[in-house]
Amino acid sequence: MVKIKFYGKLREMFGEELEIEDEIESIEELANFLMKKDARIKNLKEHLIFSRENKQILLKEKIVKGDEISVFLPPTGG
Repeated sequence: MVKIKFYGKLREMFGEELEIEDEIESIEELANFLMKKDARIKNLKEHLIFSRENKQILLKEKIVKGDEISVFLPPTGG
C-alpha cells in the first residue's frame, strides 16, 4: 500500500489522503492514476509537485510499498 497526501486545491479534489493498493511503480504512473480518478488533474499535471520524506521527487522516480507521497501545486499569490 502507498499513502498519498494531498494539499491545497488537490485536497478539494481528492480529499486529505488516499491509500492505493494498485500496482503503481512510479510517480508518473501515480499521476496517470490521479488523472483517471479526476479528469481535471489533466490540465494540472505539468504543475504537480511530488515529494517523499520532504524531498521533491521527479516523475521517473520509483514508488515502493509503504511510501508516503505528498502531492501539491506550487504556491501562488500576490
